Amino acid sequence: MRKLANLFLLLFIATAIATITNELLHLFLDLKLLDGIQQLIWLSCIGIGTIVYLGMGFNQHLPKTILIPIFIWLCWSLLDYWPLENSVGSYFRLFASCGQLLLGIVILKLNRQSNQKYLFLTPSQFAGTPFSGRNLFFFCLISIPVVPMALLLASYAIVGALIEDTTAGFVQLKPNGLYMSERIYQQNNKQVRLAGMIHLAQESFYTDLTASIPDTRTIILTEGVSDKDNLLAKQFGYQKIAGLLGLTSQEQVHFRGRPIAAIDPANVSTTEPNLPDLLRADIDLNQFDPQTLAVLNALATHVLNSNSLTEGYREFNRWTQEHTTPDLNKIIMNDLIFQRNQAVIGYLLQALHQYDTVVIPWGALHLKGIETVVLNSGFVLAESRERLSIDFRQLPYSQLWRRLDGKKE
Repeated sequence: MRKLANLFLLLFIATAIATITNELLHLFLDLKLLDGIQQLIWLSCIGIGTIVYLGMGFNQHLPKTILIPIFIWLCWSLLDYWPLENSVGSYFRLFASCGQLLLGIVILKLNRQSNQKYLFLTPSQFAGTPFSGRNLFFFCLISIPVVPMALLLASYAIVGALIEDTTAGFVQLKPNGLYMSERIYQQNNKQVRLAGMIHLAQESFYTDLTASIPDTRTIILTEGVSDKDNLLAKQFGYQKIAGLLGLTSQEQVHFRGRPIAAIDPANVSTTEPNLPDLLRADIDLNQFDPQTLAVLNALATHVLNSNSLTEGYREFNRWTQEHTTPDLNKIIMNDLIFQRNQAVIGYLLQALHQYDTVVIPWGALHLKGIETVVLNSGFVLAESRERLSIDFRQLPYSQLWRRLDGKKE
């Protein structure tokens, strides 16, 4: 156990050094070459640390004053050092890693004072019987609140990493809420703005986004699948759920601008130079596979228009169990993501010939593919902004609990 604890201390310091190096490379050379290595060392530190923590219950010689500060720091790392970013900005991980390295050095020096010889744990510190019933009892007592909290933090970190990876960082989960990113890309006098959107958000999120859009020689390529053939049996909207959560639905957002039917030099606003042009750059439902349409109709019927959110999800799950086919997920993703991305990318390439600024406020799942095309076209990232879309502290939890099963106020 002593060797494992020493490895844990070493990995804790190695994680700090790898992160500092990676952040400096990004700061001065715009490179992040050590992302994979840094993550591997950090995960190893978490894994070994878990074993060492459990070992504290069976080996009373493991020095708690040395190890507990490190465990607390690692729990903080699962929150991505929130809310440090609010104080020091985008290089908060660099500051946090410097603090981690400093803590590691202090811990090693304290340990050397304890054993009077070495920085790391020595055999003399583990002399005598390792097991103690009293030690195990108090360890179990303390672990009753600690273990569930640690599992909750680990679950949060896993979900947050999955969301960030799936959306290429356009959506970020933080303890206080869900954040959406807007990235601005520049090439000469041309600018492309990819703004991550979400179906449900606070009104302030949409207000801040719409107010930030420039007026002159700007086009907004909006999303929104049309339904010319009335293929949806019921209205497909999120207003009901938005009202339940005290949020605003994306359908209620209206961008300020001059609607146009197509991109054409004659359409570029000259008589109204202080208004951006608005173009729906999406496809129609008649281009979707029948299986996708069936899923959308089931979702609208059982969930979006249900009086009980809980019962609605149960009915929708029952429906999916009966109608799911092996290729269904692939078909849905092709319709909802790939086809629509191809449409907006086509409009984007046209718009760049006529406009100085092209704004694409689309769902975050779309932006990963669109960003690849923008970067491959020679644009470079000039600026990134984050907006709080859902503040967890402002959600009406008591109202949600009362109405979850369709109960009235």
